[in-house]
Amino acid sequence: MSLAGVVAAVAVGLSLLGEGEVTVPAPLQPGDKVMILSPASGADPAVIDDAIVRLQADGYRAVAAPNAYCHHGTFGGTDAERFSDLRQAILDPEVKAIICSRGGYGAVHILEALDTLPIAENPKWLVGFSDISALHALWNKHGVASIHGPMCAPIGREHRGHDVDTLMHLLAGAALDYSFDAHPLNRAGSVRAPLVGGNLAVLDALASTPFDIVGWGNVLFIEDVAEPVYKIERQLYRLKLSGALANLSGLIVGHFTDYSPDADFSSMERMIADMVAEYDFPVAFGIPVGHASPNMPLVEGVEVQFDVAPDGSVKIYQNPYHAAAP
Repeated sequence: MSLAGVVAAVAVGLSLLGEGEVTVPAPLQPGDKVMILSPASGADPAVIDDAIVRLQADGYRAVAAPNAYCHHGTFGGTDAERFSDLRQAILDPEVKAIICSRGGYGAVHILEALDTLPIAENPKWLVGFSDISALHALWNKHGVASIHGPMCAPIGREHRGHDVDTLMHLLAGAALDYSFDAHPLNRAGSVRAPLVGGNLAVLDALASTPFDIVGWGNVLFIEDVAEPVYKIERQLYRLKLSGALANLSGLIVGHFTDYSPDADFSSMERMIADMVAEYDFPVAFGIPVGHASPNMPLVEGVEVQFDVAPDGSVKIYQNPYHAAAP
């Protein structure tokens, strides 16, 4: 499909999920407006400034939202200020992508207010991870694809990592085509299904709300930081008891960092493997997504081709701009 064809298809929304439609925002073009905002915790102004400089060097019209530099306690401004910035970004037809300055905590405060906005009628890329998982859930509820990936700090570095380079290529219209080495706990299988996920603590906090995205049939990816093994196990037990865990199409396990093994499990990965041992969907461990470097981008809401070979090697393919597999 030509770039013109991609943009035309995006304008009407691509039917990628099998049930209903998901709207894929258009690829960024040189000169497009990109807005940086702080919807959760407050950010270091220098980090925002560095990201703006680098995004401008990439050819985009990068700007900070009016309250992006604000601090209100630990938050990036009051609830009203943070809502105002997102409202402006969503409703401004010139803004083609929203990049969050950082995660932390606080996005949940403004979910209900944001839910009243015409997000589906104004589709644009949302980029971020950690607490921004709450906003990905909002975008998913409104049927708009979003990008779980690096935020301002790595984007603004002089020497960017492969994850940021991949993010910039993705925003410009490229597909994601990953290959990862085998992990001893991987389980073989092949599936094509919608991809959802993010920070497990955030997803767990949204359970049984209108923003609960762990639907049946999805490939789920999870990651977290500084959570003890027993807390992650408790969150997975909720998924088990709800029936959602048994009805996943696949599981991608990203970074779990800053924790210690306990008397029950030698590692977080071992506990997760035990939790899903009774199921038969493909499982991949050690995928570089989440609170460590690299943090490779994934597209939420669109289908993923997820393959774990018999030798344990992993392939993950997503082309949000075209429904066909490679």
